[in-house]
Amino acid sequence: MKKFFKLLFIFFTILGCTNDNVDCTTPPEPLIFQFIDKDSGENLFSNGTFDSKQELIIIDLKTARHIQVSTLTSENAYSLSIGNIGWNSENISYGILFFNKNYIYFTLNVDAQRITEKCSYTKYNSVEIKNLEYQYDNNTGIYKIFIETKNKKELKI
Repeated sequence: MKKFFKLLFIFFTILGCTNDNVDCTTPPEPLIFQFIDKDSGENLFSNGTFDSKQELIIIDLKTARHIQVSTLTSENAYSLSIGNIGWNSENISYGILFFNKNYIYFTLNVDAQRITEKCSYTKYNSVEIKNLEYQYDNNTGIYKIFIETKNKKELKI
């Protein structure tokens, strides 16, 4: 009986490996951002400095088209997620404007390459954030954007 299951396993393994009808398309990884107080290291939404209900505008700087985003909450760690980049090879340039008591503005430039071989996936050749200091966390895949709030009357950037 064990031999039968081994043969059956080998048969299905070979069948699965040679089946060209299997879809192995991997969607692009979303770009996830957290807004962090530069001095304290706290998430500015979690600590109440920013209000998640305030308006956030993302505009494609090449076409002036509004981009849809989502806000994620996980254990009070609010994050901004942009998931529409990289379905095709493209160079994007987005302007991101967040209205709180004042405003925060930065640009996001991404060079995304869609690789289509036996399986398709997206490779991000470069991701650049301008106008704000940031750090990419390799473990979480999150871009932490640092904003100085201490001793400032306005958060204009």
